[in-house]
Amino acid sequence: MCDSLIKTGCWRKGRLRVGSFSLTREPDPDNAGVGTIAVFINVFSGSREDVFFAPEGACGGNMKKNTMLLLWMGAAIALSEIFTGGLIAPLGFAKGLAAILIGHIIGTALLALGGFISFSRKENAMDSVAFSLGRGGGKIVALCNVVQLIGWTIVMIVQGGSAITGILPDVSFTFVAALLSVCVLAWALIFGSPAGWINSVVVALLVILCGVLFSEAAGRSFAGGSGGGMTMALAIELSIAMPVSWLPLAGDYSRKAGTPMCAAGMPFIGYFTASTLMYVFGMYIASVGGGDIFTFIASSRFSVPACAVVVFSTLTTAFLDLYSAAVSFTQIVKVKNERLPILAIGLLSGLVSVLFPVARYEAFLEEFLVAIGMVFVPVYAVLFLDFFMKKPREEKTFAWPRILIILAGMIAYRLFTLYEIWIPTVMSIILVAALYIPAARKR
Repeated sequence: MCDSLIKTGCWRKGRLRVGSFSLTREPDPDNAGVGTIAVFINVFSGSREDVFFAPEGACGGNMKKNTMLLLWMGAAIALSEIFTGGLIAPLGFAKGLAAILIGHIIGTALLALGGFISFSRKENAMDSVAFSLGRGGGKIVALCNVVQLIGWTIVMIVQGGSAITGILPDVSFTFVAALLSVCVLAWALIFGSPAGWINSVVVALLVILCGVLFSEAAGRSFAGGSGGGMTMALAIELSIAMPVSWLPLAGDYSRKAGTPMCAAGMPFIGYFTASTLMYVFGMYIASVGGGDIFTFIASSRFSVPACAVVVFSTLTTAFLDLYSAAVSFTQIVKVKNERLPILAIGLLSGLVSVLFPVARYEAFLEEFLVAIGMVFVPVYAVLFLDFFMKKPREEKTFAWPRILIILAGMIAYRLFTLYEIWIPTVMSIILVAALYIPAARKR
């Protein structure tokens, strides 16, 4: 009985009598914020018998379905999503919509699967990586994740600053970027976890405000259609890229879910719905107006709602990035207070945002999305294969066979992108599976 309690963590705070032992639950000083230790004390002798590590919430979390749904809708309501959708406009409405739907089905399915794996194992995203790649391999990927999350925080702040200065041209970008950086950091430090009711209220408000902007764009004739350097395969890849960029974060929230539907279904529904609408909106305004989301917002009759959308979407999206960056950082360096890495990463992101060359935004975003796909698609392809093949946890510090296959997948992804060979994400996953499955069956 004691052994099953240790494996599942199925006990509540306080003291539980198990035979001649008393079982208590205490914070684990070596895994601050990650789990607890089970302390067995002989009730007759008073001696402390054993200490075991048990992950938090191993019997299921308490995050509700509507909270998870709104969390991922808020993540998808972002200017970067609208901007990327605008890049697909040259395909025309029918082909563009098809590319957006196909890409989002693939990308969001990967996102939901990543969350489901963390839910099943009751581990955060980077611990799930360490399950397959070893502790050392997990730390390398955690470092990559921290870097990409800092990058996303910067992207959110820079695009928010660009949009607001378009509405208020007399205000300097440096001032707006600094103010947004402070707001994002304060939001993270005050609310701590992105599952709070405040976040849900803000996301609901965002949906209403976006509806106002949609209504302004509606009724205009749709142009587009020339192709203009945009191919169907590239449009699908751009639609996959955005949900895939959230893959390393999905497990941080899905592990807190109470049911599989909450862990995988709600992220899929919430992100797919909101992100698809954002892409379609971006594609639409790029066709009817010939410009991007920043140009549209600057000329909008609803300048106040537009400004509110920018501020709130920056908060709800950059907040998730900052929070998860701190969680990933604790996988590399153990800290007792999770707010310390939030503070450090928030200050660094804010400083870079203020100094960011705004003219380079579009080129940076495209290169950034490619880099994220190149790193994390092969990594998670191996994780998915391990999960379905029911492979045991990697005991070695570095799982070199898996790591070498991932490196091959990264190189292939880059080549597929460079030479525009079909859909790089799908091709990379197929290649990794072709290399990994025969090798895994031999072991």
